[in-house]
Amino acid sequence: MDTKLAVAFANIFMVEIETKLINQSNTKPRKWKRCIDDIFSLWGSNIQEIRLFIKQANNFHPTINSRLKSQRGGNNISRHNHF
Repeated sequence: MDTKLAVAFANIFMVEIETKLINQSNTKPRKWKRCIDDIFSLWGSNIQEIRLFIKQANNFHPTINSRLKSQRGGNNISRHNHF
């Protein structure tokens, strides 16, 4: 497979997964920006709700592996997918 197509397929896959995940979650990010498989998100939720969202993301699809990276004044998720 051409590597240019691999990026396009990864983007299509991630749009599908993240749309379903966010729509099904009670906790939703204020802002959600993705570059291929890395995500930056801003939250107005407490840390327990964000951790629950990450747990749901990790259980949502077998290739999803999410982790929380926190910065003072906000929280963001960096999600790495292994295909």
